[in-house]
Amino acid sequence: MRILGIVGSMRKNKNSYLLIHTALESVKKMDSSIKTKIIQLADLNIESCRACYELCSKRPYECVIKDDLSMVFEEMKSADGILIASPLYFPMPSRLVALMERLACLSYSLGCEDPSFIHPLEDKPCGLIAVAGGDNVRPVLYHLQNFAHCLHMNVITLKSFPYIGVGGKGDVRKDKDLEPIKNAEILGTLLVKAARSKKSKDGNET
Repeated sequence: MRILGIVGSMRKNKNSYLLIHTALESVKKMDSSIKTKIIQLADLNIESCRACYELCSKRPYECVIKDDLSMVFEEMKSADGILIASPLYFPMPSRLVALMERLACLSYSLGCEDPSFIHPLEDKPCGLIAVAGGDNVRPVLYHLQNFAHCLHMNVITLKSFPYIGVGGKGDVRKDKDLEPIKNAEILGTLLVKAARSKKSKDGNET
């Protein structure tokens, strides 16, 4: 089993990374044989969407722009579960927005062309994480949730606020309100359980 973490922040190894890392540590504690990987978008070149829909609809999930998006998408396809973390910018880091726009456009164009097509990330478990300096983290989580649903992924929810993912404010290690460290650990275990359940339903080995 493989769990992939995608850090959308342009500030490397900060709060978004810390919560992804915490969730993946929880995954390894649950089962040390699970392979984990973190991709930091700050290291990559991902260009903005060019809205060339007539090309997107003819080539299923193959963007004509040749950059690091294809590598990230291959990692997403090969993973059994995905974690995505983003800080609050305006509303999110532009590189993450570019990744989301392009993958969502590929999904949308293809869906219009062939509604029966089975998407590569269909029902793949996905955990969401958002951090902010002091503002509400829900707008970021809503954007991430819409993105995950566009790609037909299964968003893992929590029993504590903000419910659709992990939220953190300020220094996440000191946030006693949203408890992001604790909830990131819970999200990691829930993601593994969901991935195992999907594998079982698909008839694959757990």
